[in-house]
Amino acid sequence: MEIRFQPYRKSGTWVVYWKSPWTGAHHHRGFYTQEEAENFVKGLSDIYNKEKEIIRRRKRYTNTKILLSDLVERYFSVAVTNMTTLKQNRYHITHIVKMFGNRQAIKITMDDILYFIEVQRLRGLRQTTINIRVSILRTILNWGVRFGLLPHNPLLSFRLPQARPQRIVPPTPDELQRIYAVSPDHIQRIILLGTYLGPRIGPSELFKLRWSDVDLKNGIIHMPNAAKGATDSARVIPIRSGLIPILSKLFNSDKILNISFVIHWKGNSVRSIHRAWTSALKRAGIERRITPYCLRHAYATYSVQGGAKLRPLAKLMGHKNERMILQTYQHVLEKDERDTIEAMPDVLRLFPKRRRPQTRKSAPIPPYLFQNTVKSLTFFA
Repeated sequence: MEIRFQPYRKSGTWVVYWKSPWTGAHHHRGFYTQEEAENFVKGLSDIYNKEKEIIRRRKRYTNTKILLSDLVERYFSVAVTNMTTLKQNRYHITHIVKMFGNRQAIKITMDDILYFIEVQRLRGLRQTTINIRVSILRTILNWGVRFGLLPHNPLLSFRLPQARPQRIVPPTPDELQRIYAVSPDHIQRIILLGTYLGPRIGPSELFKLRWSDVDLKNGIIHMPNAAKGATDSARVIPIRSGLIPILSKLFNSDKILNISFVIHWKGNSVRSIHRAWTSALKRAGIERRITPYCLRHAYATYSVQGGAKLRPLAKLMGHKNERMILQTYQHVLEKDERDTIEAMPDVLRLFPKRRRPQTRKSAPIPPYLFQNTVKSLTFFA
């Protein structure tokens, strides 16, 4: 830093010149007295020294040699508390740890991730699943940086390939009725609420729902929001009028047993329904893959087909906007868009009306041909 006296300046004749140690950029600032300039230099020097000490201390505690496998284990032992999320994330990250677990986490490169993506594609995995696995890795690296285990995230600027939205075929009304008819009580409740309200089927939303969240008098449900960027802890979903008597009956039966959860198994809260759902599909004679989450897709699909507006539908499903619905249910919207275009009247009268083609009347058979035909038939007879 340097202080210069420049009497030709109209204001701030005492000028401080300095260079930023972080960016290398040159700066200057004028002051009216030498004392002000010196105090500024002293304060700026103290700030830079403190910043350097913080960085020096951070580097001292940063373990640049930590292996990726060790970093993953530390992350799961501290940062993840939900058992379902822990199980799913461990399953996905295992495939990356098998390839790069013995390598230092800080030395994972973008080329390594591109190689991993290519291998996963060759094994037949969808891009959506691959992106989930790479995203978990990037989350773990960010966590390592935040808690001083890594100096920086080597994949911070990596951009995942865009995945095409998967077009999910929801269960048909006939399939839903067959599954419902052979299911136990808690699966029937999931089918009812999943099909007619569209929540996320699992511990993040539907399995957290309590009877205290259900307002049968006003016909609304305060559905818990999943931790996916929602600002509110719950969203309000109106109850379909035909569903209110059914829920009232279920509420009265649970109230006698002092059961607080809407979805429960013998009074206990539910975490997973894989076994019960699979058994119900077998009893219903359904061989194709239908998951409980498909109930949410059934709600969206049939609502769109029924003419529901996208913005209110996205709000009821817990989406920030209608983009997810447009991407996931494009195959449903295509027919509606075509019908909308064709419904536009021909105001300019540019297109001729379609006329039914007229069939040409066949000429009558001459009498002599008819007589010859009769003679031929008589001969072969």
